[in-house]
Amino acid sequence: MGLMNTIRKNPSILIVSIGLAMAGFILMDMLNSGGPNPAGQFTLGEVNGEQIDWKIFSDTENRLYGNSNPDVLGRREVLWNYFVDRILITDLADDLGLGVGTAEMQELQFGNNLSPVIQRNFSDPNTRQVDREQLNQVRQALESGQMPPELKAFWAEQEKEVVKERLQAKVAGMIAKGMFTPTWQAELINQHRNERCDVAYVRIPFDAIPDSEITISDDELAAYLKENPARFRRDEETRALKYAMFPVRPSSADSAALVKTLTDLIPAFLETDNDTLFVENNYGFLDATYFTDEAFTSPEADTLFTLPVGSVYGPFIEGASYMLVKIRDKMIVPDSVKSRHILIQAKDANSLASAQKLIDSLKTVIESGTVSFDTLALQYGQDATRTSGGDLGFTAPGQMVKPFNDLIFYQAEPGKLYTVTTQFGVHLVEVTDRKYINNKTGIQIANLQEPILPSDETQKRVYQKALELVSQCRTLEQLEQAAAKTSEWALETSPLFKENDYTVGSLGEGTSARELVRWAFQQGDAGGVSPDVHSFEDPELRYINAYVVAALDRISPAGMPKLENVRSEIESVLRNKKKGEKIAGQIGSQTDLTALATQYGSQVDTALGISFANTFIPGVGNEPRFVGIVTALDAGASSGPIIGTNGVYVANIVNKPTDLPAANIALIRAQVRQLRANATGMRLAEAMRKDAKIEDNRSSFY
Repeated sequence: MGLMNTIRKNPSILIVSIGLAMAGFILMDMLNSGGPNPAGQFTLGEVNGEQIDWKIFSDTENRLYGNSNPDVLGRREVLWNYFVDRILITDLADDLGLGVGTAEMQELQFGNNLSPVIQRNFSDPNTRQVDREQLNQVRQALESGQMPPELKAFWAEQEKEVVKERLQAKVAGMIAKGMFTPTWQAELINQHRNERCDVAYVRIPFDAIPDSEITISDDELAAYLKENPARFRRDEETRALKYAMFPVRPSSADSAALVKTLTDLIPAFLETDNDTLFVENNYGFLDATYFTDEAFTSPEADTLFTLPVGSVYGPFIEGASYMLVKIRDKMIVPDSVKSRHILIQAKDANSLASAQKLIDSLKTVIESGTVSFDTLALQYGQDATRTSGGDLGFTAPGQMVKPFNDLIFYQAEPGKLYTVTTQFGVHLVEVTDRKYINNKTGIQIANLQEPILPSDETQKRVYQKALELVSQCRTLEQLEQAAAKTSEWALETSPLFKENDYTVGSLGEGTSARELVRWAFQQGDAGGVSPDVHSFEDPELRYINAYVVAALDRISPAGMPKLENVRSEIESVLRNKKKGEKIAGQIGSQTDLTALATQYGSQVDTALGISFANTFIPGVGNEPRFVGIVTALDAGASSGPIIGTNGVYVANIVNKPTDLPAANIALIRAQVRQLRANATGMRLAEAMRKDAKIEDNRSSFY
């Protein structure tokens, strides 16, 4: 039982029986009903002729994840790549004569050189260190043959992952060791890293030129597509949708009903002498924290700080909810608190009881004056502060875990001893000093909240509008004609997506977007409208926040696309290019940054420590052309107009030191070797996938 209790605490290895049972039920249903595809095939895919079976894939998903990762589509994407990569790396390793022996496997799972897989699955979330005690329990269970069946199934899958990771690391290591950094390259890297400059610049955005002043011909579009084939070539077919989105927003009647619900509770809220029970019964919130004015976004909340204790105020809007607040207490909140503690760690119920008993004993000894706090902290403390008498120094509100923070800021009196339990264990705590600088008032509150959500009637009304549109428009042409006649909704066009994607433009990602992608790839030709109204949920509040009517806009086959399929993308690039050229022509040789900023309604900005090795400019974005040009200039020089990614720039080099440190060739070679080794693993997987023959049937299953 001890082992199972330990395992249950680690969500990365939690095996949920219900999940396994549901997977079995679904598989049985698929088998009985002919499965997700007409042919009744259960091959999720093939990699160089080796099949990936849907049942094995599904079982593996449940063993590795259970219900610990709610992002089903994301975890399946990761798992698919894992299956593909495992097949490919195993085949490659066999060809190279590489393997993972028994002794090596033992070392990777339990030794001093643990596999990254083990480190990930058995790390304590608080300390980020591998939980050796838990790992030893697993080892003992394995050796004694007493490992629970569900953990045994998980461990078998994990071993495959450990082997795959190790083989991939070996192949990547072989490749990385075949790379060499010559002296001239190391010296150039040293220059690019250390040659820095401080720049003053003005950025003129492209929209300084109206779109109406720019014309782009079909010949220009076709020429750009021909000149940039790698940018637009697609390895697989892509498709795009046009869709009408009907947002579901609460009506004035919905808001009035929510306000009435809270208003009706005011008399009872005022009269109750048990705020905790009242809040619990009405799904509210009560906290030991004393909130200052920064905790609220609504200007109306300022009134809270003027009310006497016991008052009830509201309802008022705070964020996306109506809030009704009762003032329970007030105090001046310290800006920082100095404290010390003795921590006895605890990881389960037994060790927690033992820790509490020890802490109580230490508290009694200190209060009797027999032994000092410092001495007992050094003798019994189980964290890094033990050598400094448990001193934690001054901390600001929110820097400590919540139970500890609430104690030292809002409850503890300086000089007295308190005990508190946190995720780390049991603490004996003493506040030794407090600083009051801003003297801000904090209020302790009990509050009731009602999220501002649409009612069922409002949802039905919006759904009916979307349903009527579907019944009236069965082609994209009809949908476009309907859009031209109304201002209630407009058609949006999604970016191109692939068959196994689960993101659709502004609709975001998730199961609803995935269903739209699946529908789009089930259509033979573009121009049809989905017969279903698709619903989308708010990811936090879990209510339907939009209904969508979608049509298949275009199909772009694998390879080089037709111009009409990438027209908008190329137009955007060429439009900015022409705008940039026009702005550059207007600027000419002008280098007065203040005058340019005034002329274009911009401002003079600075970028410090720009180097060729980093093309990101804070507050602007990635600007490789800008960085490349300014780092080549001398101190005091001015650039001409630079057409960048996010606008047109003119820069003055304010400072550029010339005393570069000498290149440490050996160190740079080692650093480059490590960087290449880290990147090789990822690039190796990408290269193997690209070179493999992969048949992907996932869209037939989910």
